[in-house]
Amino acid sequence: MTQRGAQMPAMQVPEYPALASNVELIGEMQETGFKERQWLVRRGDRYLQLTELLYRVAEQADGKSTHEEMAEGVTRSTDWLVSAENVEQLLRSRLMPLGIVASAQATIPDEVLAAERAPSPLRVNGRARLLGPNAIDPITKVLQILFAPFVLVPALLAVAFAHGWLYLVHGLGGAMRDVLYSPALIFAVLGVLFIAGIFHEFGHAAALRYGGGRARGMGFGFYLVYPALYTDTTENYRLGRWARVRTDLGGFYFHLIFATGIVALYLLTGWEFLLVTVLLINVGIVYQCMPFVRFDGYWALADLTGIPDFFSQMGAFLRSLVPIRGWKGPRLPNLKPWVKGVFAAYMIITVPVLSLLLLRLITRLPVIATIAWYSLLNQAAGFSRALDSGDFLGMAASFGQTLILGLQMLGIAYLLYSLGRTLTGAIWKRIAAPRQPEGESP
Repeated sequence: MTQRGAQMPAMQVPEYPALASNVELIGEMQETGFKERQWLVRRGDRYLQLTELLYRVAEQADGKSTHEEMAEGVTRSTDWLVSAENVEQLLRSRLMPLGIVASAQATIPDEVLAAERAPSPLRVNGRARLLGPNAIDPITKVLQILFAPFVLVPALLAVAFAHGWLYLVHGLGGAMRDVLYSPALIFAVLGVLFIAGIFHEFGHAAALRYGGGRARGMGFGFYLVYPALYTDTTENYRLGRWARVRTDLGGFYFHLIFATGIVALYLLTGWEFLLVTVLLINVGIVYQCMPFVRFDGYWALADLTGIPDFFSQMGAFLRSLVPIRGWKGPRLPNLKPWVKGVFAAYMIITVPVLSLLLLRLITRLPVIATIAWYSLLNQAAGFSRALDSGDFLGMAASFGQTLILGLQMLGIAYLLYSLGRTLTGAIWKRIAAPRQPEGESP
């Protein structure tokens, strides 16, 4: 809405429109949860979802065709009767503001870029990329063979046999005793878990490579209150449903293979403590299956239903489900009935669960901060005693525990900062929005 007499700055439509230099037309999205066909465009490192009409107009933007020629091209290739005025309106109102078609002005409005770059506690933030595609591709080219059926089936049978033997025959009593009586082994366990985590990420990348995509990078960041490894599998959107799900679950598959290798290493060496890592890997897999936040289980559920991302689509889904007058913002295209039911059920369950967890974190924050402070003091005292006695192992233990505790507190602080920034931004936007004069229509 604007005040009477105010004018929105109009974007000048080029006489011969062309795609922006960083835009690639991907094609139709495969096996989605939408009733109507949806189309995919890549702009830089982001994928954008378009209707077929917008996509067909973008196809005609070759830098050589006039608006009239573009309209004729769209009319020939679709069931729509499109005029030059229609093309100009779609370019000005949709494709140019999204940065898909180039403009003589800034191709993407600042508010759009700000919304895309805004930190969210429900995605990996503070990311630092450690490996690029050139380092990942040679490895995934080899590892992708693990998804071939003639390898996958025997591998899963070996995983089932190794875990059955561990939990039903051998047990974990000896491994737990070793770690409890020799605390220094905790560092060895953590080291093995870190290597397992890297292998997990290569599972996602190899699954994507097997399906015909390419991982864009791997790195480190913070998710919620914990440090986390991540793999950029954005190209997964280009694949069909089951190929996407395979990418989502590829990390679990590789984690289980790694755990089976640990069992084999134990049989060769007799090092009982190694079996603790198998238990922790399995617990981590169960934890990652929770669909309430953007863990692997969340993405698998999203790809099974054919919705790109539940959290980013919640507002649009509600606006399309409950058309309240004056509620501005995008709406989702029509969903298939069963997908709409899954999405509604997911929101009904997830929103209260996350709200209760956040409330519990906030109410217990003074207790958490107090415990953390005294723990840090104890670790500092322990480090000092180990330094005086020349106990390098004790110094390493104190330093490691201090680092882990510090990272957790840093993660909590960043989570609260992100939530506070989002809330204050929304309130300020509401307060600062210009009021429409009485009698003025939007």
